[in-house]
Amino acid sequence: MATHGQVVRFRAKPGKREELIRALRPMFEEVKKEPGTLLYLMHVSQTEQDDDWLYERYVDAAACEVHRCSAMHGAVVAALNPLIAEPAEIHWLDLLASKGLPQA
Repeated sequence: MATHGQVVRFRAKPGKREELIRALRPMFEEVKKEPGTLLYLMHVSQTEQDDDWLYERYVDAAACEVHRCSAMHGAVVAALNPLIAEPAEIHWLDLLASKGLPQA
């Protein structure tokens, strides 16, 4: 199964991490409605107190585009903008091997 993924790092402004996390939470209900979204995981850094990470996996690039074009995505991005210290860092990924997902 071909899949499409990305890792996104958000660096919160000092003192804004909890607010940033709250701003991201509505997206987790939204992705439950997206059949093309396989995984949507949020992580907080253990070493960088202002860094938060999303790992996203979609069935294909079109499913990722559906996600990115949703009204909720736009609302969450707008809510995040005043909370982040710098633009989000996005790394696009192709799956080579996995445990817990269908094989690439």
